[in-house]
This record gives sequence, C-alpha cells and structure tokens, in this order.
Amino acid sequence: MLTCKEASYLISKKLDDHLTWRDRIALRLHLMMCKLCRGYASDVSKLHVLMRDSGEEARALLPDSIKLSEQSRERITQALSKQTKHQLDNNQ
Repeated sequence: MLTCKEASYLISKKLDDHLTWRDRIALRLHLMMCKLCRGYASDVSKLHVLMRDSGEEARALLPDSIKLSEQSRERITQALSKQTKHQLDNNQ
C-alpha cells in the first residue's frame, strides 16, 4: 500500500510521464481509499490544465527569439522530473 507521500509523487509524475502498470494500480487503489489524496489529485489536475493553457497563451505573445524549442522544453521537463524523484527517494 502506498503512503500519501508516495501517492502525491505519483500523482504529479502522472501529469508529465507514464506510470508503470504497477504504479497505476497502486495509485488507483490508494485513491479509492484516501479522500485527501483524491482531493489533491483533483486540484493538481485542475492546476495543470490552467498552467498549460495560460502557458500556451503567454508563449504565443513572446517573440520567436526568446521561445524555447519543444525539444528544449521536453529536456527541462525530464530533468525536473528526475530531480523531483531523486529528492523524494532521498527523503524516504
């Protein structure tokens, strides 16, 4: 059974990366039993949509000379995901 800390990590990771089938099942089971994590998952999902949508609008207003390529944004996202996982692993 996942702890709430582990579930919160997987909830965030799920937005940027694919979870293994084992993690998906463990998260689903945890969310069925934990009202607080269900609320957190809902809030994170809504925030993700708002940030994505506002980011696209803001990016459209930027001059091309200062925009990051899709490849650069993906590399940054992957690096942040790895850093977050590393920090979580060290805190356990």
